[in-house]
Amino acid sequence: MGKRSSLMDLRTNLFTRKDVSYLKFHAVTGYVALGLAVGILSGLLGIGGGILMVPALTLLWGMKMHIAIGTSLAVMIPSALAGVLRHHFSYGNVDFVVAILVAIGAIVGSFCIGAPLAEVLPSSVLKRIFGAAMIVLGVYYGWLQPYIAHIAANGR
Repeated sequence: MGKRSSLMDLRTNLFTRKDVSYLKFHAVTGYVALGLAVGILSGLLGIGGGILMVPALTLLWGMKMHIAIGTSLAVMIPSALAGVLRHHFSYGNVDFVVAILVAIGAIVGSFCIGAPLAEVLPSSVLKRIFGAAMIVLGVYYGWLQPYIAHIAANGR
């Protein structure tokens, strides 16, 4: 046995053992910069990384939509955990009862419905659904939510 036989070749993906030698320095630094931007916005606004990460991975690096979705979800685990720990231990801003209840629904929805549905839908449909969700959220937070808050505060 050679000295490399017990060590994983650095050019293969840790989990799938697929060749990742296509990752050049500029791509690696770009991915890290994307992660930094997503981490900042996730900690600042509580948004999931998918809002930024999926479009960046597909547009900037040409990643297939299905792979970008799965990759984004994998990144969210450590990123979300770091944000939760900081918000809880430094500021006390986590309601764990609500978080657990929402997580139950989110886990079932993601595992049983969302991920299997994403697998059977074509990328073009996933992109349209993603775009529509971004438009709806943008309209709500940019225009409707402030208007609704104004009406609630002023009675009209």
